[in-house]
Amino acid sequence: MKIVKYLLILIVVVVLGYCILAAMQPSSYNFERSRIIKAPIEYVYKHISDYKKCEAWGPWQEQDTTMTFQYSDQTSGVGARYSWNGAWGPGSMKTLEAIENKSLKQELKFAGFEPSEVNWSLEETDEGTKVTWGMKGNSDFKLKAMMLPQGGMEKANEASFLRGLEKLDSIVVDDFTKNPPAPPAPTYSLGGIMKLDQEAQQFIGYKQNMKIDHEAMTKLFMEFLPKAGMHAVAQKMEEGDYTPGAVFTKWDEKAGEAEFYIGLVVKKDIPLADGMEKITLPKGNNIMMSKYGPYGTGDHEAHMAIDAYLKENGLEQNGPIWELYVNDPSTVKPEEIETEIHYPVK
Repeated sequence: MKIVKYLLILIVVVVLGYCILAAMQPSSYNFERSRIIKAPIEYVYKHISDYKKCEAWGPWQEQDTTMTFQYSDQTSGVGARYSWNGAWGPGSMKTLEAIENKSLKQELKFAGFEPSEVNWSLEETDEGTKVTWGMKGNSDFKLKAMMLPQGGMEKANEASFLRGLEKLDSIVVDDFTKNPPAPPAPTYSLGGIMKLDQEAQQFIGYKQNMKIDHEAMTKLFMEFLPKAGMHAVAQKMEEGDYTPGAVFTKWDEKAGEAEFYIGLVVKKDIPLADGMEKITLPKGNNIMMSKYGPYGTGDHEAHMAIDAYLKENGLEQNGPIWELYVNDPSTVKPEEIETEIHYPVK
């Protein structure tokens, strides 16, 4: 009997000590884990904000294969909710706040416990999207006692949070790879077509012969337009005495060949710099359209619009096409950069 008595006392001491130790645990918890996912922020948000998508990366389904899910009609945005049942009992989640592509605040409930607050934040970095997943709440005695053997609430959930972020990473990157974003809408606009009675003009510039290669062509313009402008300044020309431009004497898409001049339309004669040539843009009828937007954007569409206009009006191109770069791109918004496109016609 004494042995039984001592065993009972020992059990009481152990239980009492466990209860005291549990009671001494923190009365609240607040922890988070982060991971950088190499995909745009909107792809990550899509997979964490819709509860039906969360089922694919949630870590708990791996631990409890008996889990079943029920979804409300609304599964994303403020007010969205879903619930589940499984070996750990019933639970539910509700979205309280949602800032698209930035953050989420959710309420997590398990039967018999106080609700927890689940938070998500997304941040763009040079490496990708930094995803931070956190949870906080109050710990009553029941929760403290349950989590004590696992080292507390944070330790008990750490592996699950890390596994969930790992699975989320894989799913988001796969989605991004298979469904890349659509190219941005063109940032240009076209003005109306004008008929001009063009006076003869003098153009001075540097001749280029090359295979059609838009990247290589851009580099040539970046080299020779400033060079032509510096020559004009050296000749003491005022800003209104010249306009940067280009004259296209050949553009053969089939052969992939182009011949053109990069330089200036000038209002008075000046000596030519080394490598420059002079061209006369002849007097006559001229069709002109202004294109607004970054250089190289919308050019094809502008030429197609002019070509359609010529066909509709029975007009025929009569000589080389030229472009004038009317304003300084460093002083206006990208969508305000103006390019005049001129077609001599007969």
